[in-house]
Amino acid sequence: MKMRGDCVYLQVLVQMYLRGWDSRTLAEKTGLTYTSVRRKLRGLSPLYLEEARRIQEVLDCGMSLDALFARKDQAA
Repeated sequence: MKMRGDCVYLQVLVQMYLRGWDSRTLAEKTGLTYTSVRRKLRGLSPLYLEEARRIQEVLDCGMSLDALFARKDQAA
C-alpha cells in the first residue's frame, strides 16, 4: 500500500493493510471521497466523529474509536 505523506492514524493504516485495502477502497466503503480520506488520514483535514464512526464500522476490527484513531504524534 502506497501512501504519499505521513498517516497520523497508524492503527487505521494497519487495519487497512490487514485487509489489503488502499485509500480508494476505504473511500468507496465509507462513502467519503478519495481525496478526503487521504487528507484526513494524513492529518491535513479534520476528521469528524461521524466519519470516524463510518471508518470504524467498515473496518469492523473491534477497536474503540480512541484506540483506532490514536494519533502517532500524541503517543504516550
